[in-house]
Amino acid sequence: MAQNSDMASRIVAAASQGAVGAVVGSVLSAVAEPVVNRVLVKRVPLQQAIEEIDLEAIKKFFKTTLPTNFIKFPFFEIVNMIMNTIPISPELRGTVTGIVFTTCTLPITNFRYRQSMGMPIEISHLYQAYLPTVGRDILYGMARNRAGAFLHQRDPAFASTNTGRFVNMFFTVMASCVFSAPGNEIRGYMLQPKDKQIAFGEFFEPAKFLRSTIVGTLIMSTSLSTGAVCTPKVEELVSKLRAYLAKNELSYLIIVLFLLHQYLNWKKKELVDDKKAVKK
Repeated sequence: MAQNSDMASRIVAAASQGAVGAVVGSVLSAVAEPVVNRVLVKRVPLQQAIEEIDLEAIKKFFKTTLPTNFIKFPFFEIVNMIMNTIPISPELRGTVTGIVFTTCTLPITNFRYRQSMGMPIEISHLYQAYLPTVGRDILYGMARNRAGAFLHQRDPAFASTNTGRFVNMFFTVMASCVFSAPGNEIRGYMLQPKDKQIAFGEFFEPAKFLRSTIVGTLIMSTSLSTGAVCTPKVEELVSKLRAYLAKNELSYLIIVLFLLHQYLNWKKKELVDDKKAVKK
């Protein structure tokens, strides 16, 4: 029973870290992901990629990044945490994590990619570039386990502080993204529209590789390191909320009504915006 309780607590902690990272990542990704995808796939200069998007496109894409991140980020953190409890080598652990994560979430990833690029979405696109993506995620999982363990063991006391959690997660994710970058570049090459495909030699120029890797790495590192710092506070808040709801059961109804009210307001605003757009 105690083991089950401990596992449940660890799953909640992993999901909390992923959820906080999802919110931070959604804001950053809504702005940066359309830019990163243009730099990665179209191989355009950073300035040109920035000029191709506007505020309306960012706001629209945020509606995609937030719900999809709330699936992807917690899911990876939970899978990675569960795999860390299994006594196998970091390489095998990273391989299993990468395969499970990619197979389950690639349709979401490809859906987001095509949304960010303003491209049509068909069923055949959902598992596009599967092999390089799973290869990338396996390399990421391996590096994440190795780098995370190394940084924690180097100074456990520092790792338990807010600064330590942020720094260790930032550099763990940074190392993982850089290590898995070749897989990401091959994925980008395979995602090109066939009628606008760039030649292999031109696509893999070192300057373009560095440009897309640096931007993507900074987004992931910042998102998850912020999540690592906020997780203990989220867990504390959730614990207090549970205790309060246990004593005040009517609060559940109030929360449901509040969320329903917010949803209806959002749908109403969306309808008004659509009508204004039609009139224009």
